[in-house]
Amino acid sequence: MATAHLHLPHVHVPHVGQPQDQSHLEGTKPPRLGGIILGVGFVVALVAWGAALVALLSMGPARTGYVSGPVAAWTALAIASAISLFMMGIWKAHRA
Repeated sequence: MATAHLHLPHVHVPHVGQPQDQSHLEGTKPPRLGGIILGVGFVVALVAWGAALVALLSMGPARTGYVSGPVAAWTALAIASAISLFMMGIWKAHRA
């Protein structure tokens, strides 16, 4: 009796550090410049996220049905910084 199943397209993520990893096979290491850029970007995103949170907390609660320009801008900065931190974490894990 045959069982039907669905094959969905997906991205293949190599197992970092495993023998099939191309950089592991070649014996190469990630470039130092990439690590420096990652570190600086992480610090900048973390400072921007912290500054946005402090600014939002100091503004107090927003009125119902109305969002001012500064609140929207600080909220957008906090969200963008959080997404950037997440993406840099994935980049760091992939570089390991």
